Amino acid sequence: MNMRSKIVFIGGDYRQRAAAESLAREGRSVFYFGGDGKAIEGVRQSESIRDALAEADIAVLPLPCSLDGVRVNAPFFTGGQIYLSDIIDALSKDTLLVGGRIPEESLKYAEKKGIKTIDYFLSEAFQINNAYTTAEAALSIAMNNMKKNIRGARFAITGYGRIARALTELLLKLGGEVCVLARKESDLAWAELSGATAKRITDESIMEIRSGYDIIFNTVPSWIFLERFLLNMDKKTKLIELASSPGGVDVSSAKRLGSQVLWASSLPGKYAPESAGELVADCVRNIASEVGL
Repeated sequence: MNMRSKIVFIGGDYRQRAAAESLAREGRSVFYFGGDGKAIEGVRQSESIRDALAEADIAVLPLPCSLDGVRVNAPFFTGGQIYLSDIIDALSKDTLLVGGRIPEESLKYAEKKGIKTIDYFLSEAFQINNAYTTAEAALSIAMNNMKKNIRGARFAITGYGRIARALTELLLKLGGEVCVLARKESDLAWAELSGATAKRITDESIMEIRSGYDIIFNTVPSWIFLERFLLNMDKKTKLIELASSPGGVDVSSAKRLGSQVLWASSLPGKYAPESAGELVADCVRNIASEVGL
């Protein structure tokens, strides 16, 4: 990466700040807009989108870029809404737009304007490392909500994607008893090889884990925990929701029934922002190197 390339970070949580600081420590020209306004060592704060993006080589959006497909995910910014379309309008055709889970409409609009985009969330290496960070954070939540050790405790995990695999490995290493519920034959086989018990996800198997487990981790992004389950769930069992929208839990029923559901979104940015931010910084370094910036 050219040390003189101007890199602009926009919005995001603490991992975005950490990524900006990591690149600035290397002597790179780093700017930030849409944060909490607090000083970041080596990073210059911008007063407006256009000031920030003027002569920018790389613009870095957060992960996820947006929660509604329209506005930038900027939870700490108090200066109003930041619209993805405004950012794209402010970019020159020489600027590379980078982000995590960029909305389809924004990708189309950028293409129409002649702006090149790269979604770093599509990187397999990034997703694997991000999944591990999420799994560690989920484990921390579980430990803070149990009155016993991981060793000897019973856990159920629904789904067997990257996060579930990393979480299963961590729990087993610490002596936990793990039951994985998944749909694919290959996932069930891998779960059993790891040392977990494996069951196919069905209405019946979901109801079977309503009791006898200390923690249930859900990673399935479709509703499998409905009112019937929530009504019969053991009061001592807590369900940690890790899946992306719409999640696996009937939200209205869970809130109405006062179920023991812990909503755990954007965990890397909350529990390990430095590690998560370094992953983003690495992606920016690699992307810049690949495109010759």
